Amino acid sequence: MLNSILMIGCGNMGGAMLAGWLAGGVAGAMNPGRFTVVDPVLSAAPAGVTLWRGLAELPDDVRFDAVVLGVKPQMLGDIAADVARVLDPQTLVLSILAGVELATLAARFPDAAGYVRIMPNLAAALGKSPVALVGLGVGGGVDGAAREAVTGLMQPLGTPEWLEDEGLFDAVTALAGSGPAFVYRFISALAQGG
Repeated sequence: MLNSILMIGCGNMGGAMLAGWLAGGVAGAMNPGRFTVVDPVLSAAPAGVTLWRGLAELPDDVRFDAVVLGVKPQMLGDIAADVARVLDPQTLVLSILAGVELATLAARFPDAAGYVRIMPNLAAALGKSPVALVGLGVGGGVDGAAREAVTGLMQPLGTPEWLEDEGLFDAVTALAGSGPAFVYRFISALAQGG
């Protein structure tokens, strides 16, 4: 079970995920004390969630069961060393970084237990998002226990589905990630134009 979760970046998508976890939907709300957020611009964290402004502020002895990477993909190089400091062989790295592949995560964070790419959409805040998952563990795949823990963590956000091929992530992005946002934007433009 993933009892302590560090979220690095809590913008639109990270914020939607945190809102979904705290609301809980059918699965039940999660204890906000499970979450620590590092975000330099977030005005305030939800009640019970610990907020730090930078990774350097985290105590040296703190460890997490999972670290959710929610910054802009181009920032990965800037934060990698500080993230690696809070990882240990039991920590899972969960990434919502668009385009950052599992091999890149494994190269950046070799001391982690495993790596999971996650593709939700903003409906996660309502518990209605499709959530695509693909993982890589130290032995080649995310094992049963880790897979079960990640699935349990994602269930309050919507419908988690594991992909066996990371190459399918592009299709998921188009169909369930950013694709619907473009459709809604188009519908909004039609409504405004009408």
